[in-house]
Amino acid sequence: MTSKTEQVVIDLITPILKTHDDLLWDLTITKEGGQKILRILIDKPNHEFITMDELTTFTQDVNELLDTVDPDPIPEAYMLDISSPGADRPLKENWHFEWAKEANENILVSLFTNKNGQKRWQGKIQSLDQDGLVLKTENGDLPLTFDEIAKAILDVQF
Repeated sequence: MTSKTEQVVIDLITPILKTHDDLLWDLTITKEGGQKILRILIDKPNHEFITMDELTTFTQDVNELLDTVDPDPIPEAYMLDISSPGADRPLKENWHFEWAKEANENILVSLFTNKNGQKRWQGKIQSLDQDGLVLKTENGDLPLTFDEIAKAILDVQF
């Protein structure tokens, strides 16, 4: 769930995302080791990968915006961390699962409790709706609700 401050930052950076034709994968404000961190994960739409040059340009534009905007959405000191979501990107939102399904990507799902004798499942998303998905595994089709999923990531095979 997005906090009020996170939503303010999303609203502020949306024009920059549109200008660069970037896709906001995730945005979080967390505290790690006593340090507040604004973490922004971006990529390109249509299953393209963002380049280091594009990440650098986006970071400079966001940094300049956040240094000059008034009122400051995060008035205390924080670290700005902008990166690609990576090959093993987290799948949190329904549209993340749709994105993985469209690309026919393998995913790794960890469940809160055992289902059919195990808590971790790997496979491809066969179907998807607002409540959950059907994962095509080596043991057959496994229906899962989003409430059963503790964590899901892309399972990149090299």
